[in-house]
Amino acid sequence: MNNSGDYRVRRGVRNTQNIVSIIFLSLVALMALTFSIVLLIRNANLQRQEDAIRSELDALNQEGYYTEAEASKLVEDAKEEAAEETKNSIRAMIQQKLENGDGATSTIRSLFPDQIVVASSGRYYFFPILDEIEHHGFGEDDFEFDENGFLTYVGDDSTVEVKNGIDVSRFQGEIDWKKVKAAGIDFAIIRAGLRGTTEGKLLVDDFFEANIEGATENGIDVGVYFYSQALDEDEAKEEVQLILDLIEPYKIKYPVVIDVESAESDSARTVDLSTDDYELVVKTFCDMVSNAGYTPMIYGNVKSFTLLMDAIDVDNYDIWIAYYGTPLYYPYHFDIWQYTSSGRVDGIDGDVDLNICITDY
Repeated sequence: MNNSGDYRVRRGVRNTQNIVSIIFLSLVALMALTFSIVLLIRNANLQRQEDAIRSELDALNQEGYYTEAEASKLVEDAKEEAAEETKNSIRAMIQQKLENGDGATSTIRSLFPDQIVVASSGRYYFFPILDEIEHHGFGEDDFEFDENGFLTYVGDDSTVEVKNGIDVSRFQGEIDWKKVKAAGIDFAIIRAGLRGTTEGKLLVDDFFEANIEGATENGIDVGVYFYSQALDEDEAKEEVQLILDLIEPYKIKYPVVIDVESAESDSARTVDLSTDDYELVVKTFCDMVSNAGYTPMIYGNVKSFTLLMDAIDVDNYDIWIAYYGTPLYYPYHFDIWQYTSSGRVDGIDGDVDLNICITDY
């Protein structure tokens, strides 16, 4: 009786184990089936994506798109083509400017708007335009000539007040200052004297006294200038002392000016002066004029303020710039602009330098 019961117990356990095994295997089979179905679905999706991408690539190729290598080749070809077109465009522009009568210097300047280009002794010099120096701020169309040949301001700045002036020397001969005043001239810068370019002798202008008296008697405000060829500090002081002695009897409203220009001669005494030499002469002159109670000023052209002096080193003085024509090819601040050497004014026989002043002296 006891053995029979044990057998039934063992048999029941075995049957239970078999049922569990069947359930477990069924679950494994179901999971495997599910995983297989997922893989089949994913593979089908991947295949569809691949087919779609291939279809897109085929469409891109048909529409003119290129491989990376082909695209790189096209970019290089485009660069070469652009460079050739740019070169041809510049050549055409230069040709047109020259055919229109623009000089070589003017043409070259138009190609370098961020630099000051200076021609001297068969060479071209390039100076970067500095932000450290105050710019005059006038636009290309801010000035135009009136019917009398005077330069007038037509810009939008209502604070700009322009006065008409001339500068004269013995070369203008006898001047009818009453007619000059009636012609609309507000001021005159009169040459007091000069230093010889070779021997260095100091000379008083032959017409200085007649000009300064004629101008002041007719209500024209005056300043004076001296053509300097000083080599050093001592010679600069000599020039200033000569001027101070000459102008002592007169009322000088406009500046006392040092004229700084290079003498275009290999025999000129200043031919070997360095930038430092020129600047020492200028600073000595201006400081001595200022100490005497007058307003100092430097006269020069674009070459003067680039090759002879560094504009930034004389930036604290009043500037009289000589540049003929418009627009002004000088970016920095100025007080007087000499805009032509062939002006005509009633009361003066022949040509005379014309100026505008934008500073109230």
